[in-house]
Amino acid sequence: MKFYAIKTPTSSKIVTSWPECEKLTHGVKGVLFKSFTSRDEAQAWISGMTVKHPEGLRVYVDGSFSPGFDRAGWAFVVVENDTEIGSERGVTPLPAESRNIDGELMASIHALAWLKKSGKNGVICHDYEGIARWAKGEWKAKSPVAMRYMEDVRNFPDARFEKVEAHTGNKWNEIVDLRAKKAIEEAKAKGNRVAAIETT
Repeated sequence: MKFYAIKTPTSSKIVTSWPECEKLTHGVKGVLFKSFTSRDEAQAWISGMTVKHPEGLRVYVDGSFSPGFDRAGWAFVVVENDTEIGSERGVTPLPAESRNIDGELMASIHALAWLKKSGKNGVICHDYEGIARWAKGEWKAKSPVAMRYMEDVRNFPDARFEKVEAHTGNKWNEIVDLRAKKAIEEAKAKGNRVAAIETT
């Protein structure tokens, strides 16, 4: 049996037949829909969560923005068996167009590049939904920063994503949030510019 998750700007629903899904989605503006093999997966997709990958590396990413500073901060932390094995942070090379979102997307691209360079497989853990939605083509990019992200993320076709809830006590999500903020403070101290800093 297949489960069809349907999401519109105002509502969401799960159905179990393609004719019913087609009836509810055909010609509807802004509708998103996708098929899954389990109801849990369908519900997770609707809620913006992804089904957790049980093993392997986790790479926590985050972005930050500070009023009065034109760049967004970004950071990622690579975690294996609850131990940090890699980390980078910095600020966006261009002024932020969408505040902290610029940093969120930059962190994801740097994290994916770290995994590729290291020859490791890992899951990108994010609290901003757009990181996975744009990467999977589920959202249409309208802003220049989102368009650049969609272009860059094509270089990582095997990327895996897992959404985590922000500010709910997840240790590594809180740590990476603080490092994205720290990147901005470091940039301010160095005259508004700072390169990526590896702290592995």
